[in-house]
Amino acid sequence: MKRNILATAIAGMTTLSGSWAATAAEVEFHGDMDNRFQAYTNQRDWFAGGNSGGGTLKDDEPTESFGEVKYRFWAKATSDDKKVTGVFATEIGGIRYGEGSGGDYSGDGVNIETRWAYVDFLVPNTLDQRVSLGLQPVSVNRHVWTETATAAVWKGSLGSGFDYQLLWGRGDSSNESGVDSEQDEGWDGADNFAINLNKRYSPNLSAGLFYLYQMNDQIAEGVGTVNSREYELKSIADNSKYSVSSFGVEMDYGQETSLGRMFVKGTVIGQSGTIEGVNFVPLNGATNPNTNYDLSTVLGRGELGLQFGPNQLTYTVLYASGDGNEQDGDFDAFIATDVDFSDSMIFQENMTSDDYFAETPYILDKGYFMNKLQLDHKVAANITVSGMIVYNRLAEDIALADGSSSKDLGLEFGSKVSYFPYPSLELSAEAAYLASGDAMDALEETALQDGKSDQDIVHVAGRVRYKF
Repeated sequence: MKRNILATAIAGMTTLSGSWAATAAEVEFHGDMDNRFQAYTNQRDWFAGGNSGGGTLKDDEPTESFGEVKYRFWAKATSDDKKVTGVFATEIGGIRYGEGSGGDYSGDGVNIETRWAYVDFLVPNTLDQRVSLGLQPVSVNRHVWTETATAAVWKGSLGSGFDYQLLWGRGDSSNESGVDSEQDEGWDGADNFAINLNKRYSPNLSAGLFYLYQMNDQIAEGVGTVNSREYELKSIADNSKYSVSSFGVEMDYGQETSLGRMFVKGTVIGQSGTIEGVNFVPLNGATNPNTNYDLSTVLGRGELGLQFGPNQLTYTVLYASGDGNEQDGDFDAFIATDVDFSDSMIFQENMTSDDYFAETPYILDKGYFMNKLQLDHKVAANITVSGMIVYNRLAEDIALADGSSSKDLGLEFGSKVSYFPYPSLELSAEAAYLASGDAMDALEETALQDGKSDQDIVHVAGRVRYKF
């Protein structure tokens, strides 16, 4: 009897192990554990967070120092034949040392979000065509849309150096106004359709193009509002109607020269379309009487650089069109959907990436004209020091309190140092100073507004980051 029981148990375990073997997966565990520290700033409220323009400059120069935790962990399970992969990621975001429900005494509150949850698989009977479905990193173009979203993505190779990506993503679908409601039928969410096509012509030259069509019909939810400070398409996705097309081309060229390796990179993007059912509120608060707008914008970016010895010198110019008339029926300012930019430590994201003035490649609805010169020097294999000068300027004038106007945001000086004592551990620091231009007067508190800039900005931060 005991022998029979033992034999049955062994047979059962054999069957079970066989079943597991048929569906076995190789599991990888990864993490990005980022401790960020705002060592000092003289303008705490400037880095208040915003889509395209966040904070306000204050007369009393409120300072700020804090530590912050932002950790992301993800598991990746891949089948033995490499044909199917599942990814699940969580993120602990923005817990400040000693503050709120997450960082004060007794520890963590509810601070964990699902960051990724998707499956990726090889299309049957193909060699390199793959589909991914779920909440995943989405990248159409870094200036327009590069973030996490629920999407279906098909990508692969066409041969002869051509790669492609087809995407459908839904960013919002909140018009659930009632069961069987006429306002909730068909393709009425914030839907995004994109195609990317890239070709590597040689080891030195690659080029690509993309087309992104974005549609939304949730106007039944009421008139939406978009303002200068939150000028992104995601801000109006849940209560508007729009049809927006973005078309762009990119190139990347590198060549060895007698001075070192020279590289040139370029991007040009044009946008057109209509946005309906929206009230636009400019920085001065005078709501535009129109609710329907025609969109026509342009963005261009160029990089020219030289790698020589342990150094890299890069000149970057960026132009994003702005809106010069806040009261007409046209949107002339380039508009992103959801992005994260860090060309400027003062105007965009920096090491404390949840605390910024803008996340976009433009400032407010006034666009951006940036010129940046940066030198990176590798002191050792694990130490890099960088210095930069950034001239920040709006593409369109902004009205000032004395009746004048200006585009000049100011001259920014910055430096960074990055040290890897171990391959997976980064210790780094950064500092920036903005000598403010007169256009900054429009972003000062009311008592300071006199047509001239009154406040410069200082930023000093650091991080300890473990990635595996």
